[in-house]
Amino acid sequence: MTALHTTTSGPNVSTDTITTVWVHGVDSDAHVWDSAVEAVAVDHPCVAVDLPGHGASPEPSDPAAYTRDAVLDDLDTVIAGIRAVDPDQRIVFIGHSLGGYLGLAHALTRDDHSGIDALVLVSTGPGFRDPDAMQSWNERVEANAPSYGVSELAATIAFHVDSMVMDRITELTLPVSLVIGDGDKGFLGANDYLERKLPHATRTTVEGARHFVMKSHPESVAGAVATVVEALQT
Repeated sequence: MTALHTTTSGPNVSTDTITTVWVHGVDSDAHVWDSAVEAVAVDHPCVAVDLPGHGASPEPSDPAAYTRDAVLDDLDTVIAGIRAVDPDQRIVFIGHSLGGYLGLAHALTRDDHSGIDALVLVSTGPGFRDPDAMQSWNERVEANAPSYGVSELAATIAFHVDSMVMDRITELTLPVSLVIGDGDKGFLGANDYLERKLPHATRTTVEGARHFVMKSHPESVAGAVATVVEALQT
């Protein structure tokens, strides 16, 4: 188990019924959300997470610490800490790229008590079903790892090993918002897929934005958060 570093801002959890949890992608950290968090923290508590080997979180030497299941367990601890203050807290999970994939996996594998209540998926894909495509992705991550700002071991957090999310995606009934830049060519098709499989989801395609849409257009992410919060409150 990795004790993830978190940064909390906004109102106290005990004074609100909704807490937002922000999870970045590979070779990034919680600061990637700063501008979007600043906007959302006016109304809701924000807990920004550093994944294992990223930001201020520990960098375990055990490769198993970077697997999907291990990281989901780490996120369970973060969420449990929020609900320890108020068991009735509803959790809006905002994830970028890998972080969004982890949000999908979390929503599909946890029950109502330990799970999340809404998802905002920023520049996110659902993974791969085709083994060759999965292998190609993992090889690309491995090849790019030396240029990342994290260790090559920490970069393995982005590896895919199965198609669980794609196989079960239609099971999701919680509120979902998609945010994608119109210049994010690698993930536009993935968002088309998510939109087809999750017809209840709302989608914002941001003109002039690329993969880090939350940095260039933080208001688009804040708006998506507001959309799922409204769905939870109705």
